[in-house]
Formats: sequence, structure tokens, C-alpha cells
Amino acid sequence: MNKITLIENCFGPDVEIDDESLFIHEYDNRNPDMISDLQDQLIDKLKSLKNNLSMSNWTEIAMIVINSGDEFEYDVENSKDYEPCDQCGNWNHNHKFIKKNKNDE
Repeated sequence: MNKITLIENCFGPDVEIDDESLFIHEYDNRNPDMISDLQDQLIDKLKSLKNNLSMSNWTEIAMIVINSGDEFEYDVENSKDYEPCDQCGNWNHNHKFIKKNKNDE
């Protein structure tokens, strides 16, 4: 991977790795394995950078895992909604997600 291009256009966001788009459209005649390999390269790069990631980065990654899969559900009972901190004024929260019980599906 020598170049990453981030794009926003009429069709929405896009990412190009070495001038190859990760976007797959209905008339795309590229080999799906080639796109999958590019995606793997990007994920592998992220894995190699894990010791340099901030807590904001880790929060974004966790949200991707939660929102893109169907494995976790929001635990309403044990979560706390946004409340201001009396000490610092920050709006604190504690949102818990638990693995779904396979029997519930």
C-alpha cells in the first residue's frame, strides 16, 4: 500500500488504495478478491498501528464493531445516559453493550 485517497462525491464517501476504489458498483468488473485484499491491507495497517491509537480511535473502532455487526445489543438497564459532571462540567455517559443471547435470535 503506497497511497490512500479519501473521497467524498455525489455518491458518498469512497476510499482508494493505490488508485483502486473500495467502492463496488453494479457494473464493477473487478475481481472481488482484489477488493477484499485491499480491505485486508487497510485493516492490517490498522492492526500494526494499535499501540499508537488514542482512546478516541478505540471508541470509533468499538462503535464500528457494535454498529456494523449484529452481535451486541445496548444494555439499557446497566447504562447511564448523559449527565453533567459537577466537578468538570463534562457530559459523562456509560453506554454498555452486551453480546446477544443466541437463544434470543
